[in-house]
Amino acid sequence: MNFSFTSPWYLLGLLGLALPILIHLLTRRQQTRLKFSAVYLLQQAQKRSVRKSRPNKLLLLLLRCLAIGFLCLALANPILSSGELQNTLMSRPSAHVFILDDSYSMSASSDQGTLFHHATQTLNELIEKIPGNHSFSLVLASNPARMIQDWTEDPGKTLKWLKAARPSHRTTSIGKAVTAAVDLLNTAPQENKQIFILTDMDQNGWNRDEFPAALTEDSRIQINVIDFSGFQKGLNRALVKKVKLGQEFLTNRRIIRVQATIANVLPDRAIKQLPITLFVNGKRQSESTIDLPAKGEATHEFSFPLLNNDPVSGYVEIPEDAMTVDNRRLFVYQPDHKIKALVVDGDPRGVAHQHDSFYVEKALNPFSSPMADIEPTVSTLSEFSERDLNQYSVIILCNVRDLAIGLEQELEKFVLRGGALFIGLGDQVDPKYYNEKLGMLLPVVLKSINQVRIEDKPFHLLARPSSHPVLRVFTGNMLKEMERIPFRTLYSVEPRRDRDFKEPMRFSNQFPAVIESEFGEGKVILYVSSLDRDWNRFPIHPTFLPWIQRWVKYSAQSLENISRYDVAVGAPLVLEEMERPPLVVAPGGKVSIARKNPKSPPVFEDTHRPGVYELYQWMNLSGSDVEDSPSPTPKQLPGDAKRVGSFTVNIDPAESSPGKVSEKELSQYFPGTQVSYSPAEQALNAASVGAGVPLTTLLFLMLAVMMFWEGWVVRKE
Repeated sequence: MNFSFTSPWYLLGLLGLALPILIHLLTRRQQTRLKFSAVYLLQQAQKRSVRKSRPNKLLLLLLRCLAIGFLCLALANPILSSGELQNTLMSRPSAHVFILDDSYSMSASSDQGTLFHHATQTLNELIEKIPGNHSFSLVLASNPARMIQDWTEDPGKTLKWLKAARPSHRTTSIGKAVTAAVDLLNTAPQENKQIFILTDMDQNGWNRDEFPAALTEDSRIQINVIDFSGFQKGLNRALVKKVKLGQEFLTNRRIIRVQATIANVLPDRAIKQLPITLFVNGKRQSESTIDLPAKGEATHEFSFPLLNNDPVSGYVEIPEDAMTVDNRRLFVYQPDHKIKALVVDGDPRGVAHQHDSFYVEKALNPFSSPMADIEPTVSTLSEFSERDLNQYSVIILCNVRDLAIGLEQELEKFVLRGGALFIGLGDQVDPKYYNEKLGMLLPVVLKSINQVRIEDKPFHLLARPSSHPVLRVFTGNMLKEMERIPFRTLYSVEPRRDRDFKEPMRFSNQFPAVIESEFGEGKVILYVSSLDRDWNRFPIHPTFLPWIQRWVKYSAQSLENISRYDVAVGAPLVLEEMERPPLVVAPGGKVSIARKNPKSPPVFEDTHRPGVYELYQWMNLSGSDVEDSPSPTPKQLPGDAKRVGSFTVNIDPAESSPGKVSEKELSQYFPGTQVSYSPAEQALNAASVGAGVPLTTLLFLMLAVMMFWEGWVVRKE
């Protein structure tokens, strides 16, 4: 059993208890000096003449000094602790690592602010209770886990930091934080070691693979988990999970389509008529409602006309619930005036009109007009490997046999990010290469070539009215004309297992004519015949021009939508399409520069704040690129900086999952280690460093007894 005091008041209490003894000793010494003096004899005679009812001054002095001592000790807030843990903590110096969960799930609302507010208050009190011979450090548990305070015995700096601290927009990583805590404890000289984890027990942050195995080897480390989820007020019902933008080129006027995916995080409750609102450039653009199944999601599409080519930014928002951080998702979009298409000719010949790409190029921009919506660029197969695919929205392969090594992976990345790939077949195509190397992009297998003799009846398209965006304009006489087009050769195909695709066009023998599939954010269109006159007469038919144009316009997206990413908070952005590091203007106006390594593309890592980030290229005063300039990053955006793009940073929706780690599951994360669990309401009593029985009330009671006794003595005497 031992005592702990959290205030210097106990010194005054001890002084108050010692006063009676000091006064008594001084009085005895004075009496000895006067013992044989005449004054002393007179005083003794006077005392005998005083009535015996006079109060006992020494007793009164003792009672009053005791009262002062009990008052000082009560103000010192003493604690009487017992038990093995408390005896160890108080008798020997100890090392404590506090892990504070500052992920965005801790921003959930409570009766007094947020869960993070409760956590910082509790941590503040825990640190204040640490005795002077104990050291502590502080680690934040948001990903990536990081140390905020190294070993110290002075709480001043940490308490000041806690006062200004706010939850981050990052996800949780308790395992990495525990790893950092164990590394810290390995450097601490104290034998007694503890880890305190202040968290909301969000299941997303407890990844078993991230916890250190070495923790079980040190039995001296004790884990104390403090759960703040009980303070949460209300439920986190839904979140805006994803926002995808696309530019509609098929209509006479350009339209921006915003596709928002809303997720219901409630496991057993559907949400009906949830309001959803679109804001564009700071103004409310449109609103609607959406129905969400339990633990499911739904998609709603907004659209609005594009008046100019200026960048479009905004967000999709749903009503507030217990966690407001995930109720809004930002977007930015740079519309294109033209669709840039790269046409790869797999069989160039000496005569221009015999090129496989000839009819495609003429159909996409028949009059070579600068006002055309589509800007085609023809490339040979040897030139294709040198092209920057990020400069195009659509790539059209015309009778390409195969690609250089590694180009199939570049095509996959291109389509994955939102690019469109249109494949026309022909006599140069190697079906084995397509089936093996382009298997990720093609949902079907090229089976065999089907060819009819000149004297036999050719294949014909099964032209029927369709609701497909590309084909719905073909009606009446146009369909009849398309049915008359002869096809002498085509490929038959077989579906790949577990691959989804559409067949918007078929032949009269039910062979697919066009295969459409999605891969990542982009589209893949496979046309089973040739795009020149070798296998059919379609390229010289009047309907070929609107047909190929509409497929290109249907599948194309904005170049910026292809090359830019929606980055998760804290994730680095690799600017693969940029050779030189750009200036980056973050939300709020801070200017920084992407990091550049000699053999890798620029990387921007300071993505810890959600918002829209702008990219600029800048030439310094000497005319050299900023990469070669020794001058520091400018504090303000230079006047000659040129905007080259933008991207958004949004939260990772994984943190919004309502699942929690239970008290019983804690032992699975810390096998062989002593683990204590406390709800936050009991944290200061059950898990505080100086846990024990408070003596303040008892000392105030003793003070009252002393005052009552003094009054009784005075009255009796």
